[in-house]
Amino acid sequence: MDKMKLSFENKIIKNNFIVLKCDFDYQSYKIYLSKTLQLKKIIMEYDNLFDEAYIKIFNRVRDSITRAWRTYEKGDIRSAGNIIYNLLFSNKYLGHTLCTEFEKNNFVNTLYRGRIINDYSVIGSIDEFILQIFHIPFDKRNLVANERYSISGFPCLYLANSIDGVKAELEITELSHNFFIGDFKVNNSIKYFDLTPAFLKNLNQLSVTKIKVAMLKLLLLMACSIRVNKKKSNYCSNYVIPQLVTASIASKAKYNYRCIKYLSIKSYLNNKIDYNYVFIPEFQKDSLHDTKLLKMFDIIPNEDYNIFVKTKETVVI
Repeated sequence: MDKMKLSFENKIIKNNFIVLKCDFDYQSYKIYLSKTLQLKKIIMEYDNLFDEAYIKIFNRVRDSITRAWRTYEKGDIRSAGNIIYNLLFSNKYLGHTLCTEFEKNNFVNTLYRGRIINDYSVIGSIDEFILQIFHIPFDKRNLVANERYSISGFPCLYLANSIDGVKAELEITELSHNFFIGDFKVNNSIKYFDLTPAFLKNLNQLSVTKIKVAMLKLLLLMACSIRVNKKKSNYCSNYVIPQLVTASIASKAKYNYRCIKYLSIKSYLNNKIDYNYVFIPEFQKDSLHDTKLLKMFDIIPNEDYNIFVKTKETVVI
């Protein structure tokens, strides 16, 4: 059995199911169908690990994801959201809901966010710096682009677990006078939805049941980790499932669970492992920012990328 598990793990690693790549956006759905079918064929080769009953469960999860995707692209966004919500929080697979397998609670010391700021006048103090480096204000939703885990107009807060991760996301290769980073010192442990491939590590050491669960999780991870090399439009088909995951979590979970941890695809393609966190703000009528979310961090200018140190003569605030 151990040799069989190791053989299975090696095939999963060799075929790279973590990040799917295609040239154009319209190919996203097709590459997902192709790679998940490839995964299914590998699973069926190991019939001592995966029985016919499990294949039916695997098909149910895969079908839910593809159906939500197609339903969304037909314009029925509400029904698509309900499919993903039920997939995560309502339906049971192997005796429990998928969300319980993705939930994690860990302490993180410091996270980072970068900004390119050309107008120094908007940041005259530490307080102004904090608001500039925090999520986009609710009254400036027009500035929010279409991101992997947030739709246009909804200002999520994206943080990286390393400075290299920030640079990778902003595609910055060398130092610039207008590039600044804020250090987000985390005050408490973070409860989050873990969409990283960490569950694939040492797969051969897991029980058969855990391996089965891991393959179901992999189906969702693949749908959320598609890289389009040549973007030519504002609409991103490869963002459909991750955005539906965000919407499902925002509508279901308690406040401290409004967070998703995911693999930085740009770092991964550069042979590095960095993780990002996306925090889902809670709208407040009396504030332009999520004040509850703000209290989770102590935010200060990064020592090496400090907007208040523009010249040697400038005094560090």
